[in-house]
This record gives sequence, C-alpha cells and structure tokens, in this order.
Amino acid sequence: MPIATSNAKDGLADSRLTYWILTSLKSDGQPLGAGSLSYILRKSGSSLSAPTIGRKLRDLEERGLLEKVGVDGRILTGEGQDLLVRLEREYRIEISGEKFLDLLKRNSRKDIVDQLVARKTIEGETASLAATAISTKGIAHLEAIIEQQRQLVSTGEAGIDEDLKFHVGIGEGSGNSVLAAMVRLLRSDGWINHVIVAIRAKVGTRFVIDHEEILKAIRSRRPNQAREAMESHIHRLISDVDRYWEQVFPNG
Repeated sequence: MPIATSNAKDGLADSRLTYWILTSLKSDGQPLGAGSLSYILRKSGSSLSAPTIGRKLRDLEERGLLEKVGVDGRILTGEGQDLLVRLEREYRIEISGEKFLDLLKRNSRKDIVDQLVARKTIEGETASLAATAISTKGIAHLEAIIEQQRQLVSTGEAGIDEDLKFHVGIGEGSGNSVLAAMVRLLRSDGWINHVIVAIRAKVGTRFVIDHEEILKAIRSRRPNQAREAMESHIHRLISDVDRYWEQVFPNG
C-alpha cells in the first residue's frame, strides 16, 4: 500500500492519504479517530500528525465518504467503499514504481502506440458521427462524466474509469454499433488504459481539457471539428508515450 506523506499540497500524496485512511478503516472494521490513525501511521514510518489526519477525516466526511459514529471515530460509507475499490484498482500500477516499469518493459512502446493509432482512426470517426447522431441525453451523459473526472483529478485521482466511459459513450452516441463495439474492444485491454493514464500523469495534464474540447465540438454539431479534436487528443497521447519512453528508457 502506498505510504502517506506529509506534503499535503501534493495531489498524489493527498490521494495516497485518502487511500490509506479508507484502507485502514476497512481493515480495522471499527470506528477510528485521528489519534488512532496517526498512531498506526507512525508505526509505518510516516510523520503525519493527528491534526493533519483529523482535517482529512473531516474532508472525507463532508464528501460523503465517511460517517461519524459518536465520539469513537468514523467508518466507511457506501460511497467510501466504492472509492476504495477505485483507488485499489488505480494503485495496482504505481506511476513511478517498479511494477509499472516492469509492465512497460514487458510490453513495447510499439504495442502501446499501435493501439493508440487504431483508436485515433476509429474514435475520430465515432466523434464525427456522434456530432450528428448523439441525443441530448447522450450529451448530458458525457457532460456528467467530464464533471466527475474533473472532480477526481482535482483530488489527485487518475479518473481511469471516467476516461473509459467518455470514449465508450461517444462510440455509443455515434449511432454505429460496429464502431461502438470496436471502441469497447480496443479499450478492454485494462493494462494499457492504466499505463496511458499513468504516463500522462507524468508528462501531460490535458485529459479533462481534451475531453471538453471534443464534447464542445460534438455539442455544437460540428463533425469535422469533433473528428479533429479527437484525433488531436489521441495524437497528444502518442506524443506523451514517446516522450515518457525517451525519459525512462533512453536506450530502449
């Protein structure tokens, strides 16, 4: 499990603290307060204080992730349990950890780029078709996904599920069931989704911005602009993969 750090301004550190608190509450099975959590954390080598943890507990409670039980402490809510599942999935590949590097070494840059090139062709077309075929309800669905992703990214989370839902939603909104199935198929390879998000977290920050530009063109019913926005988005992903590879594997 990632170790929580004392850099509260670091989005990744904040996400790790959230993950650690939720995991600790689930593991213990009973209400815990800031003092108990601080003691457990100190045993793992962290120097986070009880007041810092207390502030984080109040924040998580306000977000509906924890519920206060008398004076004894807090427990996970259903939403907190759902978030923990999401974070556990995201932390299976550490952005800067050995497991992530091992995964990259076992799968070449060409494997990743080849899939992105395929996505660029297919999803450029689905975005173009969606600009004329998608329903008002479909647009509202995409708007809700982007808003959820924006909130998650602001708290240091990757928003992998939201990225997948956004692109699949455009495929479904295209009105072409064959292309929609191809989008789902290309994005069913879970490890690539994690790798791309992890890479972009290191060298790029445009996920939400890109998605907003794509949706803007779709909402305006402009097929050519929607295609261009999608293709530019995926082209930037390819550039991010190349740049990251040159940094991490300069001879590979």
